[in-house]
Amino acid sequence: MYFSEDLKVKRKPKVVGRPINKNIQTKNWYVLYTAPRAEKVAKRELEIKGCETFLPTTKVLRVWKNRQKKMIEKVLFPSYIFVYTYENNLAELCWVNKVTTYIKCGGKPSKIAVKCIEGIKRMLDMGKEVSVGPNFTEGESVRIIKGPLAGYEGILLHQKSKTKFGIHLKEINQTVSVEISTNSVEKIHCEVV
Repeated sequence: MYFSEDLKVKRKPKVVGRPINKNIQTKNWYVLYTAPRAEKVAKRELEIKGCETFLPTTKVLRVWKNRQKKMIEKVLFPSYIFVYTYENNLAELCWVNKVTTYIKCGGKPSKIAVKCIEGIKRMLDMGKEVSVGPNFTEGESVRIIKGPLAGYEGILLHQKSKTKFGIHLKEINQTVSVEISTNSVEKIHCEVV
């Protein structure tokens, strides 16, 4: 066949690289399960890989058998560490030293709400004693109306004549709580539809 220079053949441009994924993922907070007492090592290893992590810790006074007292850093959720990443990176993160698996619910990775992570960080920044306990069945749903936790919703707890506010993490069945004044909370009223 003969083509003149005036006639130009148009071709589709060749696509190089990965096709565009229509299901663009967003980063979320996920829970990783670690080997016993290996949370700090796992955190360090994850940070070396460039992951954003959150390992909530608090200072507690420890009294040894010889009556020596020392302030130590205690992990709030033993064997758990929070990581801010994409869902498709979780399997790869399980190969990190001291990380055993990620927490799943119904076969899907459990996501932790950003507001819960921020609430726990604010509780730790308050400088008060923070405690963690299992799922509480008693208590009312409340909203903080003033102070550093203003706007957060959680559970009002009573323990040993102290009033505490708790944020429940249903993914790991734990409630983190801090002592709070009852005049800084209000009840959350449910609307009937």
